[in-house]
Order: sequence, then C-alpha cells, then structure tokens
Amino acid sequence: MSRLPDALPSDAAVSPALRTKLEHYADQGGLLGTFTYFFASLETDGEDLAATLASIPTDCFAASALHDDAIDQGGVDTDTAADEWSGDRKRRLNEHISAGDLVFANVIDAVGAAPADVDLTPVLETIREIGAGQLAEETFDATTASVDDAIARVEARGSVWGDLAADLVGATGSYSETQLESVRTIATNGLFVLTIIDDLADLPADIDNDVATLPLVCFDGDPDAYRSTEELVDAVLASDVPDRLRDLVDRRRAAIDAAAADLWASLEHSDRALLDAAFRALTWYRESVCSVPVAETVPSTARPALREHLTGDAATRRAFVADRLDALPIAVPVDPEDASATLADLPDDRLVRTAVLCRHVGTLADSLMPTTLDDALAELRGASTATP
Repeated sequence: MSRLPDALPSDAAVSPALRTKLEHYADQGGLLGTFTYFFASLETDGEDLAATLASIPTDCFAASALHDDAIDQGGVDTDTAADEWSGDRKRRLNEHISAGDLVFANVIDAVGAAPADVDLTPVLETIREIGAGQLAEETFDATTASVDDAIARVEARGSVWGDLAADLVGATGSYSETQLESVRTIATNGLFVLTIIDDLADLPADIDNDVATLPLVCFDGDPDAYRSTEELVDAVLASDVPDRLRDLVDRRRAAIDAAAADLWASLEHSDRALLDAAFRALTWYRESVCSVPVAETVPSTARPALREHLTGDAATRRAFVADRLDALPIAVPVDPEDASATLADLPDDRLVRTAVLCRHVGTLADSLMPTTLDDALAELRGASTATP
C-alpha cells in the first residue's frame, strides 16, 4: 500500500490543506492498521497479507473521517488562511466527499487482493456496521438519552473499529476463538476508551455544534441554563462527570489488562519472533502510512541514550524497562527483571531500531490526539483558565 495522499489519482484536484488533513487521518487510522499488521504477521509470516489487511482499517478510518468532516460542514475553520476553499463551501464539501470515496476505493482493492482462502465476510459486515452507526448518529436525542444510551453510542462509534481489527486478525485463520476474543477485548475496549477521551477533549466544539456526547449526557445540570460554552464546560469539569468517566475508563482498562494477560500467556512464540513481528508492523507504518519522519520524533541525538538504556548493564536496562512498562496504556504482565534479561538475549541492532520506531509511534499518537483522560482534562482546564 502506498501512502494515502500518493494513492489518489495524480489529476485529482485536492487542495494542499486537504492533503495535509488526509495525512493526519491516515496517521491516525494507521495506528489501528499497525495493531492488525502485528497480529497478522506474527502468525502467518506473510507480509503481503499483513499489509493488505492492515490497509483496510487505515483506509476506512481516513475515508470515514473525511466524510465526517463533510457532515460537519467541511470540517475546516473558514477563518483559517491555510484553507484555500474557505470562500467556496460547496467545493470544499465536494472535495472532502470525493476524496473520501477515492480513499475507500483502496479498501475495495484490498478486499479483492486478499487470497481466496481468507474470508473477509465478517470484515465487510463490520464496515457496514460502521456506516450504520454514522446514520444512527443523526437520530441520537440527547434530551431523552440515558447514560446507557450514550455508552451504547460510544460502542457504535468507537468500539466497532476494534471489532474491525479483530475481524481482520481472525480472517487469517491462525488464532483460536479464545485468543481472538482476547484480541477483540483489547481492541474494542481500547477504542472505547480513546473515543471517550476524544469526546471529552472535543466537548467545547461539540457543544457549539449541538452534538451531545457521553460527557454532556453524564452532566446532571441543564445545559441551556448556561450563557456560554465556556460556562457550561466549566460546570461539567466542576461536576462529578470527570470522576464518572474515569470510573468507566478504569473498568475498560481492567478488561484490557486481563485480556492482554490471557493472550500473552497463550502465544507460543519466542521473544525474537515477537520482536520481529513488532519491527515489521512498525516498519510498515513508517514506510506505508506515516507522514512524519522518524527524525522529527526521535532525533539522531537521542538515539545513543536509547541504545545505552537497552544494551547497557543490567541495572540500566531494568530501570529503563520498568519505566517503559509503567508508561504503557495497558498493563503488560511482564516482570521488569525478566524483561531486562530477555532484552540482553535479543540482537542489539533490531532491538534498538524497534525501540526507536516504538517511541516514534508513541510520540506521534500523543500529538494526534489526547491519549489519556488526564491529558483531555488538562487541555480543557487550561483552555478555561486562558479564557477571559
């Protein structure tokens, strides 16, 4: 798969602003593609198949995001000078919809390129669910919705993307039902959590656009009683909404942690095989999807220290591993001492290159979206403090 903007027809009249946006969406969708690639590559050793399967959530997400922007009246601030279509709303909407359609054509190509023995029927059904979820968005009535209704909407908008990744992993036919259930639990709950975090970060914009997501549905006050978006956001932040969201996120993360432990214990692969699969997946993301050079996120000046942490003495490795494990978004059932010993047995060059790519992807993910509830809350509170 070529990088998405390059995959558009050469004569496609796509503005620089939209190409930049498409790169942004591909960078995001490619994270789910990387998850898919890792598990597909781990069991099949088929890089072509892994790349084909990984391209599907990447392209689907980018196409869906462009269509979402069209629904949101172009998704571009008309006061932004970088948007050359700011004076032509109709053309901008057409551009978003048409570019999204062209990107979705990549999904059709990928399905057609899959081997005959790879059954993508469940994948196509999930893609239909994603589309149906978009239609249902317009019928969601926040005035009558319960918290359970809003949670179900998060499932339909967010978790379904995890279902897509799990279906693609399942299409390889290489995992047991129990293992696939663990993969699905990790993916769906991970996307659920990220959707909640994103909805919280987008609360001011959603209020302005009369979109009610879970954070607002959880609010017991009357949104119409506040004179401005800023006042309403401040009231939500001062209420029990952050605690209620944190409790929900914590429960989902606990499910992820348990599934990860079960899956980890069931994988009969050497540490070298796991490292190689991770390296292949991250390399696919860097070469086929990512618009940001590794040098921008992990400069060459930072790499000697990273190498020292990974290949230095036992105490240095152990401290580094413990710190990295604590920073992971899900708990990995690995003892730092055991992991440190494992690293000592792995080839230095491949280990360091994989670590560089991991840091690259992690840094990029943090720049694309808030990845923790605390980040989203800090962002909202910072904006509130800055507002006169």
